[in-house]
Amino acid sequence: MQDQKESTATMYTLGHAPKEIQRLMTQGHLLSPFTQRMLVDAGITKGMKVLDIGCGPGDVSLIAAELVGETGSVLGVDMNTSVLQVAQARAQAAGLKHVSFLARNVSEYIPDQEYDAIVGRLILLYVPDHIAVLRRLLRHLRPGGVVAFQEYDLSPRLELFYPPSPLTEYLWSLVTQSFQRTGAELQMGLKLSGALQEAGLPKPHLRCEIAMGSGPEWAGYEVLADVVRAVLPLIVKFGLATAEEIEIETLADRLREQNISQQGVARMPALISAWTRRD
Repeated sequence: MQDQKESTATMYTLGHAPKEIQRLMTQGHLLSPFTQRMLVDAGITKGMKVLDIGCGPGDVSLIAAELVGETGSVLGVDMNTSVLQVAQARAQAAGLKHVSFLARNVSEYIPDQEYDAIVGRLILLYVPDHIAVLRRLLRHLRPGGVVAFQEYDLSPRLELFYPPSPLTEYLWSLVTQSFQRTGAELQMGLKLSGALQEAGLPKPHLRCEIAMGSGPEWAGYEVLADVVRAVLPLIVKFGLATAEEIEIETLADRLREQNISQQGVARMPALISAWTRRD
């Protein structure tokens, strides 16, 4: 650790607590239609061998496993052994025997076989030298193989609620400041096309989608509150706010009540998809 900067090669900004794993799965449910559509459009199909980088609790791996079927295979790689245990249990519960998981640091991982596709969701923003990582992985992608990634645009001035909410503006400022101080790339989504091309790939297809909701049942309130919960130690460490000021235990309810009272809509950050094929 150096000053107020954490090495993202060894640190996932949002931590690895059970609450964070649950948040990832809730977020995964919201993003699942976007990811499935991208993988289908990218050409993930029966019989392919797929490498899922930074797989977390396995959401993208499970979608890919359904697409490639039992004649294909999926390997999910993540450095967190706790989250991989959750991913493995989910795969077993779904009867997907052709998906497996491996505990490795994505920044250093070297595949030991060739793949038909390399995919990832919300991982490159945490990787300090993502171009070098992409180039290393591409050496293990067959000619004509698929590359498909999704990343958020975490712009600091993002309005999460409409009508605008001073509370969400304040919280988002705290979150983005904390991310910046750990070295995460807030606008990785907007930089995704350039990153893939710099790594040696043809210009990718691009798509931008946003998960939105309103009313009391939308799961996004919990996701947003749990992002703040996960980042709270950093918020406090960097002197941006105190835990008492955040009141984390009531935050999701306050976000929900505020949006309902204004008959408003709430949104997640924009998710940008990019997919292409190796020459």
